[in-house]
Amino acid sequence: MKFDTFKWSDELSIGVTAMDNQHKVLIDKINTLIDDLSEDSPNSHKDFQALAGYVVEHFNDEEKYMESIGFPGLPIHKNIHKQLLEKVGEFDEDIRIGTVDKMKLISFLKMWLKSHIMGIDMKYGDFSQEKSA
Repeated sequence: MKFDTFKWSDELSIGVTAMDNQHKVLIDKINTLIDDLSEDSPNSHKDFQALAGYVVEHFNDEEKYMESIGFPGLPIHKNIHKQLLEKVGEFDEDIRIGTVDKMKLISFLKMWLKSHIMGIDMKYGDFSQEKSA
């Protein structure tokens, strides 16, 4: 079964170039995983782990950036990151042993990325734009 990949659009831009670029990398990594899952590729777990590792790196960079601009929502944002990483960890075992619900994982990744960027990340993007204005 072929699953639809995730598409970048300008509505996802938060106006912070470094973070927008990382979001584009996340989309690429999600799309690689979606293609793997579509093809029942043996690389699915390896590519999932690459995605998960990049998510950790991205969250760390994002939190450092928010700290550098004095974003007041940082504690809440860190907590949301922690919850998302826990959810990603739950999928890791399922994908490793081949019992993952592919649709559930793909839906989670797409919904998470889009809602996280357009919801919570936009807040620090807007804050950053206001600070530099």
